[in-house]
Amino acid sequence: MTTMTVCTVATAISARLEARFAEELASVEDATLVRRCADVTELLSAAESGAVTVAAISPDFPGMNGSVVAELTVRGASVLGVVSATSALDARQCEAWSLRRTHVVGSGELEQAFETLAHTGPAEHELASAAEQAETSLATDGPDDGAAAASSPTSTTVVVWGPPGAPGRTTCATHLAQALSESGPTLLVDADTVAPSCSAHLGLLDEAPGVLAAARLVDAGTLNLHQLRSIAAHVTPGFDVLTGIGHSGRWHELTRFHLGRVLDLAAQHYRWVVIDVAAEVEADESLLFDTVAPSRVGVSSEAFARADHVVALAGCDPVSLQRFVQHAPAIIDLHDDVRVVVSKARERAVGGSASSVVADALERFLGVRPVAVLPDVRDALDAAMLRGTLLEGADGAPYLAAVRDLASELGADVAPHATRRRRAWRRR
Repeated sequence: MTTMTVCTVATAISARLEARFAEELASVEDATLVRRCADVTELLSAAESGAVTVAAISPDFPGMNGSVVAELTVRGASVLGVVSATSALDARQCEAWSLRRTHVVGSGELEQAFETLAHTGPAEHELASAAEQAETSLATDGPDDGAAAASSPTSTTVVVWGPPGAPGRTTCATHLAQALSESGPTLLVDADTVAPSCSAHLGLLDEAPGVLAAARLVDAGTLNLHQLRSIAAHVTPGFDVLTGIGHSGRWHELTRFHLGRVLDLAAQHYRWVVIDVAAEVEADESLLFDTVAPSRVGVSSEAFARADHVVALAGCDPVSLQRFVQHAPAIIDLHDDVRVVVSKARERAVGGSASSVVADALERFLGVRPVAVLPDVRDALDAAMLRGTLLEGADGAPYLAAVRDLASELGADVAPHATRRRRAWRRR
């Protein structure tokens, strides 16, 4: 036998296979079974502690899914799929999760499986899995999607954030996505795990949340670009949206691993990806020492990590400005390209020119200057919400013009709003 590093093994295997696998493992000289886990939480804890180098799993183990496999890899464990010779379904599931090695119980090849895992290691295993998943997605998307992925320009991801207190974040995100869609296919992702509302702003039903449908397919290992585009709701030509989780109590069903996979696929087709995130970006202090517990801010953390630009909204009134000054430093620390935008700008709220007063305050307390000012058009927004549409008409023109300027600031090729209206009038 080739000399290799001793593997410490934790198992999360269904009862029908566990005893036989343990018997086989006892005959492998350089592998030691250190823990038989009762649930996936115990398995993740073992991987996090560094006590195990290999996690042996079966697809039918309660709670086992693609997210658990991804977390095990991140925690430094190589993952070995364990299946029965009579279960083709389990073997296909391991393949869908892109496991580097799968062992058929009773095949007599367990020793070779551990040799493979020892030589690849978890980091190489993770990269190989990601590459295989990408190839599988392109292969199963069909010829049209494959061509779109190959020919699409570089994708740009924009995160829209604002502090607590309704600074107009979702209003900005939806209208910004609409403006960006004029310069290329655009996907809006509602990743707010506290108060998702993109569907309401767009007049869409949210009985079947798009992000959760995508998350389930990620767990199954079957999400591809074709499915992602099918799940997304089509707002206007070139503008799609993945609606949010619906009820905030379902936040644990959407993890950073789910969002990461969605963004990987979205980048293959969409020129622009706009992500609406929750106000909170700092983890609960009670969970800081529990690295296995799910984090509500994990999705936002993933969004910021993937963002090319961050749009940070500062509401135009004393309370909103105070909240922005308190929370914005954490955002500035998270990302190098934060574009500050004044939202709901109105003179009466600050006793003078909204653009100059707020800009001076932001420069004084944070050392930043806003790149755009979005006027307060609440009456027009109320009317649009009742219609189930985005802003339109003369009443919404000032806001739309400001959003289009913001889109240009981000690098999109969009015409000014006034020019667009004159051209439309000429066509009539």
